[in-house]
Amino acid sequence: MPDHLVQKRPVYVLSSRADSTRKKYTYGFNSWCKWSKLHCISSLPASTAHFALYLVHISETFNSTSKIDEAVDAISWAHRLAGFPNPCNSDLVIPVREGSYRKIGHKINKKEPITANILSKVVHLYGQDCNNIKDVRIACMCLLSYAGFLRFSELANLKRSNVTFLPTHVKLFLEQSKTDVYREGRDVVISKTGNNTCPVAMLVHYMKLAQIAENSDEFVFRSLSYCSKSGTYKLRKNSPLSYTRAREVLLNALETIGLDKKKQFGLHSLRSGGATAAAAAGVEDRLFKKHGRWKRENAKDGFIKESIDNRLSISKKIGYIRYNYCCKITIICSLSLFSFDD
Repeated sequence: MPDHLVQKRPVYVLSSRADSTRKKYTYGFNSWCKWSKLHCISSLPASTAHFALYLVHISETFNSTSKIDEAVDAISWAHRLAGFPNPCNSDLVIPVREGSYRKIGHKINKKEPITANILSKVVHLYGQDCNNIKDVRIACMCLLSYAGFLRFSELANLKRSNVTFLPTHVKLFLEQSKTDVYREGRDVVISKTGNNTCPVAMLVHYMKLAQIAENSDEFVFRSLSYCSKSGTYKLRKNSPLSYTRAREVLLNALETIGLDKKKQFGLHSLRSGGATAAAAAGVEDRLFKKHGRWKRENAKDGFIKESIDNRLSISKKIGYIRYNYCCKITIICSLSLFSFDD
């Protein structure tokens, strides 16, 4: 067996998962190893009885279902890589995991979607010709994320060379995406709208202020530095804007227009807002999924917040059907009273 191939095998195996997923699994497995060492038990392969106790420990210590999921995913991954039976599939671990869910509760607090009305207020305040690049940046980020159903990672990694302006729309090439595991790239097209919240017009305006050379590999959205002499902002070195800073900028903008920035909204609110608006407009499901780069129905539906009118329509339609059915039966019975044989 060639030694150089054997040495490269672990690299290929580890590359089967995204960097963020691999870091998460590594952290979860290392936490299990520390607990195992503390109690003088084997971490790999793991005993089903010992790992079940570890899940109880996590449940009691952190009171978090996400921590339990993290541990199960990490230990399953490590055992698959090592060729050992997965203890997480045992008849002991599975009910302990489900029991933890019931004990802790598994409530998901999703952020509110950002609406077109909110976007209009943001643009009115931050997206005018008189605004500086700092203000226009947040308006542009909001409009692009909303119209393209963009995840923050997709927005942050967008380069100038990935942007193509066409007569009726702009085409964004996403070099990597959450569901694009083989890095084939995805195209997202966003139409010109001709109104004050047009994402294409705002992107053109931002590009002019940013002075990013066409076809350069510079990231579009970056941190800013302030020049006190000229009183202006300019883009910093070529590194993407961080999630923390982008979230802070968005929440501050929402607070300025009078919204609760702490509990209701986050960066995912932009993707959710665009998806909710598209669903309300009756966009065809096939196009909907392709535009948002979703693979599964439940993932897509999780981003949509149904309006109260849509939810009430279910019971209204059921009531209408029952009413028609009852009326039909009544009419038939009434007619039968007047049916006489000659």
